[in-house]
Parts: sequence; structure tokens; C-alpha cells
Amino acid sequence: MKLELTFLKHVKASLLLIMIFLVIIFIIYYIGLNAKNSLYIILPMFILLILPTLYVHLNYYNEGKGFVYELNKDEIKVINDNGVIIFHKENFKKIEIYMSGTRLAGLVIRNFPFEDYYYAKIIMNDGKEIIISCLFSKKIDKILPSLYGEIPLVKIKDFYPII
Repeated sequence: MKLELTFLKHVKASLLLIMIFLVIIFIIYYIGLNAKNSLYIILPMFILLILPTLYVHLNYYNEGKGFVYELNKDEIKVINDNGVIIFHKENFKKIEIYMSGTRLAGLVIRNFPFEDYYYAKIIMNDGKEIIISCLFSKKIDKILPSLYGEIPLVKIKDFYPII
């Protein structure tokens, strides 16, 4: 299975954020607020909803840009500009998945858009790490346990999961 960042994956990851922004614009247009009054709505929504989510998205992008992961039952190939590094399954110590409490509990309704973002950290016996964010796949929390079920999996609750 090959995982890489694409434009479509960026859009899918930020779809809720885009929808919130469009709803806010629609409400302001529908109510017919002037520019000064609309700032009272836009500014708090931007600070509470859009800015933190944008920060997490950019953090995940900056950490993952230029990487391609090839996952199979025996190994993970990490491909970047510097070459290819192969991590064999027998060297995996544990898999940690960092996600919000609402995502961890499986709740459909989220309080904030950034609660949809999460990442997995695969820790090797020698201390090296592989970090795969949800920008590569929205199902990384299902893919890794299915491929590497015998590796200990730890799900860690993190309100604001920054890498």
C-alpha cells in the first residue's frame, strides 16, 4: 500500500474546515450584515475554529512533505529526496496513535474541526521513528493494526495533536 500526500487528500482532510467557512459566509450574506458587524462573527469563528485547524494541517503537511510510505506486511519503505529507508517489522517496538478524545471515543460529532486530525508514530527498537499523519490516509488508525497486529498498539488521547 502506497501512501503519499496529494492535493485531493488535502481537500478531504480540510473538508469540514471549508464547510464551516462557507456556512459562516452564507449566514453573513443571508442576514445581510455590514462589514463592521460581520467582523463580530467572522473574527471569533476564525480564531476558535479555522486558525487552530489550519495550524494543525500545516504542521502535518510540513512534517510529511516529500515523503512517500510503502506499507506491506513485513516492512515499511520510507521514500524521500534522500533515498529509501526500509524498516522491517521485527524492529518495530510499538505503534502510538495520537488523537483527540472525541475521535478516540468514536463520536461522530466533534467540538472543533481540528479534532479530526491525528497521526501515528511507529517507534523502532533503536529509537528511530516513523510518523504518518491522517493527511496520508484518513484510515491510518485502521491500516496499521491490520498490517502489524502483533506490534503493541497504544492510543494516546491528545486534545491538540501536534507532531
